[in-house]
Amino acid sequence: MARGKRPPTTEVAVPATGDLPAYTLRTSGRARHVRLTVTPRQGLVVVVPAGLRGFDPAPVLRDRAEWISDALAHFSERRRALAASPEELLPAEVAFPATCECWSVARRPTGSATVRVRESAGGLTLSGATGDAEACLAALRRWLQAAARERLLALLAEQAAEQGLRYTKAAVRGQKARWGSCSANGSITLNRCLLFLAPELARSVVLHELAHLAQPNHSQAFWRELDALDPGAGRHRRAIAGAWDAVPPWAEP
Repeated sequence: MARGKRPPTTEVAVPATGDLPAYTLRTSGRARHVRLTVTPRQGLVVVVPAGLRGFDPAPVLRDRAEWISDALAHFSERRRALAASPEELLPAEVAFPATCECWSVARRPTGSATVRVRESAGGLTLSGATGDAEACLAALRRWLQAAARERLLALLAEQAAEQGLRYTKAAVRGQKARWGSCSANGSITLNRCLLFLAPELARSVVLHELAHLAQPNHSQAFWRELDALDPGAGRHRRAIAGAWDAVPPWAEP
């Protein structure tokens, strides 16, 4: 994601009316043109550049009706999974393909009113009020955040050193739609869900953000810079486009 100071992104949920489906209208300072996306979590999203005032999406939605229907159908199973109960979402196993790690998940009820996660060789133990599935999920997500910060910041530092690049700051967060970003001052943010991607895809996202240190845009110069850092960038980019399917529902922001 390119760096630069832009207007904040806003989102408005629009209900279905007549022949138009429900959608989220996202006004983005980063967008350069109107585009439609469909995600498992949000369904149909209409992205509009911040400078395009009074835009009516209806003609675009009618024109792309067949594509929208097919895309929503494609994600229907994923959307049902995300809507599952906390108990159904709790995993029996957690795997990080990016780092080739895997743990079984066990629950150990105690008298504590909270839930904590203890990591050991090959296993994660949830202890405390483990009858509360929502508390167990919250504890797993806290553990995921800490685990991602340790691993992804190490990957970023390693790749930056290897490429001779320097960033100012780095953070790991649970972004809803972006795998990473690079700000105007050279601060890089990575999505904790990168841990659920294949190693080469996680590395490719990191290199994408590092490339923005030299080229703060998506110009031809940027893609040349990225190709120099990541010779498989084009192939990786196509794979990353559908990589949210690899993120387990319990781990999504």
